[in-house]
Amino acid sequence: MKRLNLVWVCGAALVACSEEVPVGGFEGGGGQGGGLEGGGPQGGGDGAEGGGGAGAGGGAQGASVRIHLRSTTETFDHQDGLSGQTPLEHASGVRSLTLYRQEGDPSPLVVFDLGQDSAEVDYADGADTIAFTAKTADLADGVFTLARVVHSWVRYRVAATMHNGVMVPGQFDNFQVLSDGTLYEGELYDAGAYTYVFGALGMEFPQSGADAPVPEWEAAGGFSVRFEDGEWAYYFPVNLAIDTDWGTDTDVYLDVNMHDSFRWQDQSTAGFTSGVFDVTPTTFEPVLRFGANSFSVSVSGS
Repeated sequence: MKRLNLVWVCGAALVACSEEVPVGGFEGGGGQGGGLEGGGPQGGGDGAEGGGGAGAGGGAQGASVRIHLRSTTETFDHQDGLSGQTPLEHASGVRSLTLYRQEGDPSPLVVFDLGQDSAEVDYADGADTIAFTAKTADLADGVFTLARVVHSWVRYRVAATMHNGVMVPGQFDNFQVLSDGTLYEGELYDAGAYTYVFGALGMEFPQSGADAPVPEWEAAGGFSVRFEDGEWAYYFPVNLAIDTDWGTDTDVYLDVNMHDSFRWQDQSTAGFTSGVFDVTPTTFEPVLRFGANSFSVSVSGS
């Protein structure tokens, strides 16, 4: 039988397995480090949500390879000394997935690239989004050690307390573009475009612009976030061996932990409360991390 060996290393051999097995990942101190400080509420982003949708690879033949993004908000041991909360809503738009045999691979495998569009991914607890379904005929043989995922935009909702003479509890409903040439709800945007809306007492106070920061950072274990060539990309290690003769449908799972992933540094300003995201009409407590706390990759064949 022909096989697609999206597999793990067992001893010295590559072994195909029908169970879900780990093939890479990263666990860190909690999300993306943006160092976002000062000014208006210029939140960072990790993730995205959508002007496009999950796709399927052309009219190619062969077995299907379904690319899943799964989310959990299971308790995570944060050790960064910051306050945090799990967003009330959180989604992002995923543009592309590329695999490299090694860093600097001159001919990487582009599993999918939706261009201006994106697949909308939900980060609610237990969410499982099929971002794309590829066909084995669209893939390439090889052992791949590095993955690159481009995010187009992010949308999230978090609790906040506004200080403007009185304290008013409410929520921020924020949208930010992470990559250039992003199509969202029929409009084309470049990285940095944003709309932040604070809502309280039945009223809304919107703020928009085009200069929101797009954070970058490097972490241990080969995980990094980079803004390059107009695209905001996650890099993370994998161990995927692909044999395009594989004839059985396969599921690839990219799992993220999003517990208390919106993280900020409490300030000692009079009236501010520890563990509460405090803002004023023109300032906010520094948002230092926002994104996945950990990342793992696993594969399951039918």
